[in-house]
Amino acid sequence: MEYIHSSDFSLKSTCVTLGKFDGLHVGHQKLMQELAKGKKEGGRKSVVFTFDFHPSMFLAKEAYKLIYTEKEKQQMLAAAGIDVFISYPFTRETSSMEAEDFIRQVLVKQLDAKLIVVGEDNRFGHNRRGDAQMLLRFGREYGFHVTVCEKVRFDNDVVSSTKIREELLRGNMERAGAMLGAPYYVSGVVEHGRALGRTIGFPTINLVTSEEKLLPPYGVYASQTILRKKTYTGMTNVGVRPTVGQQKKAWVETYLFDYSGDCYGEQAITKLLHFVRPEKQFKSVDELREQLACDTLVCQSVIFNTKKI
Repeated sequence: MEYIHSSDFSLKSTCVTLGKFDGLHVGHQKLMQELAKGKKEGGRKSVVFTFDFHPSMFLAKEAYKLIYTEKEKQQMLAAAGIDVFISYPFTRETSSMEAEDFIRQVLVKQLDAKLIVVGEDNRFGHNRRGDAQMLLRFGREYGFHVTVCEKVRFDNDVVSSTKIREELLRGNMERAGAMLGAPYYVSGVVEHGRALGRTIGFPTINLVTSEEKLLPPYGVYASQTILRKKTYTGMTNVGVRPTVGQQKKAWVETYLFDYSGDCYGEQAITKLLHFVRPEKQFKSVDELREQLACDTLVCQSVIFNTKKI
């Protein structure tokens, strides 16, 4: 997959989908399916067009946390068979571009779009004036087709990145995963910690996540980790480890039930399946060890029952 992080590009004969694509959830996946049809039928390049960071990050006073980072999105889109992923710089100039100019300059001139796939609530351009109806009008003028997809629902809720973010922040991993179409995950390089887990019988692999990554509540989770192309079940703690010397930055530490060995420097993906309990400070390391033994049994039970479903 080609990754373009620039406003300077020129492509020919493309089918394009537009959006924020924060969570790459089941609604977004519906857009990708329509994109795949257009690619197959027209022999065109499939293009996912978004901005280099969520617009809310640019406008909000506080940093906006992402469900999936830019790197994670690249990996997911490549796996989905997308040809080109464009992360268009979001600047003050970009934010002031009129919707009509965006269609003419970007979609028609730079992308040579033959098919544009959008959700029914898609908005673009200055003051969010651009919408599906505008695309349909301009399509008749410039000769591109437009496919408008209805919203996807889950348990009577419209699936959206905002809703998924709410579920994640409540620790509702199953609901978030259902709307994402797969378990929520964190990824990164396995780094050296202080090896304290090893001394109490629970050796862990440690991931330091990107600062822009949205993390669920600090606590213990039943999890699965992909390491060296193999999947291992385990127990993950997200947090700052208050019992053994609280740290400022959150770590994602995973005790793998069926793995032993050195994996420092390796890429890993940890899927958080179920929230077991909040992180807490224990009176002693012995008390922590006892609790971790109980947590292990809970996580193993959750994972076993998940496999049976």
